[in-house]
Amino acid sequence: MLATRANASDSMQPREPAADKESATSSAAELSDSPRPSSSESCNSVMEEPYVFEPSKDILQLSQKGGLSMVLQTFLATLFTALVLVMPLLLIYIFIRVSWARIPIVTYMAFCFVDPALNNGVGRRIQWVRTMSIWKYINAYFPVRIVLEKRLDPSLSYIFGVSPHGILCFSGQVVMGSLKSGIDEALKGIIVHPAGLRHALTLPLFRDYLLAIGTISSSRTSIRKCLARGNGHSVGIVIGGAKESLYTNRGSRQLILKNRKGFVREAIMAGAHLVPTFVFGENDIFLQVEHPALRRLQRWLQSKMMFALPVFYGRFGLIPRRTQLTAVFGSPLFVAKNPSPSHDEINRVHAQYLDELRRVYARFKPIYDPEGDDLVIA
Repeated sequence: MLATRANASDSMQPREPAADKESATSSAAELSDSPRPSSSESCNSVMEEPYVFEPSKDILQLSQKGGLSMVLQTFLATLFTALVLVMPLLLIYIFIRVSWARIPIVTYMAFCFVDPALNNGVGRRIQWVRTMSIWKYINAYFPVRIVLEKRLDPSLSYIFGVSPHGILCFSGQVVMGSLKSGIDEALKGIIVHPAGLRHALTLPLFRDYLLAIGTISSSRTSIRKCLARGNGHSVGIVIGGAKESLYTNRGSRQLILKNRKGFVREAIMAGAHLVPTFVFGENDIFLQVEHPALRRLQRWLQSKMMFALPVFYGRFGLIPRRTQLTAVFGSPLFVAKNPSPSHDEINRVHAQYLDELRRVYARFKPIYDPEGDDLVIA
């Protein structure tokens, strides 16, 4: 039987699987004392029933409401989708229309490029931003289900390899950024910092929102500082990046991972364990326009600017499709710390990671994505 949240008024803890009830109630200290493999290997030698955190009752009830509530959810979800454009454009509008604000705006924009939070390894996490009332409506539009193959030890650090990227990477914001998703309850004691491109973290206003939900730069410096903190500080990396977004489409399950090995190197150097993470529903929020000439242009732009420009659409234009997001966190791949890993070691651990990701997808696809394509890793 899958573990589930009993109801919204409870402590948001899942009921434990019968076969693992006693061990699952152990404390974090007991978890840290349990033996762990000394080398890179999967801890999934015995298949366990997963822990499933369903959306809370208030989120589910809100998602089923019609009338003005549905209109408000749709409006806020659409506005949320457009934040990356709306926020910088708003600042430009103020700059043009309000003369006395121009010097402060120029000063602020200069600060965006030298802000210490860009590379401090923790961002500028502001808890009240993660608990704002708007998230209730966003999470009602995109209800989040969290599935854990194994409980994670909060005394350790992890790199969560998140796939797929999708068009706008909702997993990094809706799943990891919002408290309403239940992420802090499911991964109790673990602080997950989504990693974002430095370009995004310099966009006026939008970058302040990203930093507030805990986003850090995807640079080596920032990731290493984060993992060096230990005590549960972990990084969520959407590995496929901008290139993978060009393969986003409803039903498509193509990932760009074969030559993405930097996250493995960082995991080995820090002794951070790798958690294959797949978000079912991410690729179904938007549809993408596909044409050979357009694709060539997009690939050229992506190679020059380090980010992609997919041409996408939803309902009635840019309204995202109402979609449930199921974030499956696989069993951690334990990694032995080595400050100077060889290419052979990186390749070996990378191959193990891909095997684990394929296993996780094959196990949960029949449950959460029966109509999706087979997983393709390029």
